[in-house]
Amino acid sequence: MYHWARDCFAADQYRIKGFLSAKPTDLDGFEIKAPILGDPLEYVPQANDRFLFAIGLIDVKRRLIDALVSKGAQFERLIHPTAIVCNTAKLGTGVVICPFVTVSDSVRVDDFAMLNFYASCGHDAHVGAYSVLCPYATLNGFAVIEEEVFMGTHSTVTPSRRVGHHSKISANSLVSQNTQPHTLVFGVPGQHKRLFTA
Repeated sequence: MYHWARDCFAADQYRIKGFLSAKPTDLDGFEIKAPILGDPLEYVPQANDRFLFAIGLIDVKRRLIDALVSKGAQFERLIHPTAIVCNTAKLGTGVVICPFVTVSDSVRVDDFAMLNFYASCGHDAHVGAYSVLCPYATLNGFAVIEEEVFMGTHSTVTPSRRVGHHSKISANSLVSQNTQPHTLVFGVPGQHKRLFTA
């Protein structure tokens, strides 16, 4: 995210202030000229702060974003310059569009969703809030994933299918029928297994 932010935002527009992490040693060994500013649950956002979120674990992501938003944090949207995003697409707050992603005509990507390398969304598809599309995940035309859905690498949702909220699609798996919330989909064709809920 550090390098993508440098690709996306001009130096006279934003200065990278630093990272939030509960572990002060998280950047050890990396050639990154930005400090760790503190624990995201304890950090107090400043008026000019803008945030990008790079954690792919959905439960952690939602908990930390909700905590920051409750303290007034403002999130930016990141769209890497190598991505193709149709001008009819609607992107929510805090959305992250990584390198070489394709977002087609009339796609809707809700708040804090993340589309990783080479992920693609066909026309009229809908990505629910906080969802994560791993590299090469594909959402075909009119397909819908509801909130907090995790799509593994090279997973696919076929046209016009709906995946219920808080579901997981394993890597290299195919969703060819609608799924209920809290479902694990694995294999080709996809088998469905109910996930345990709290």
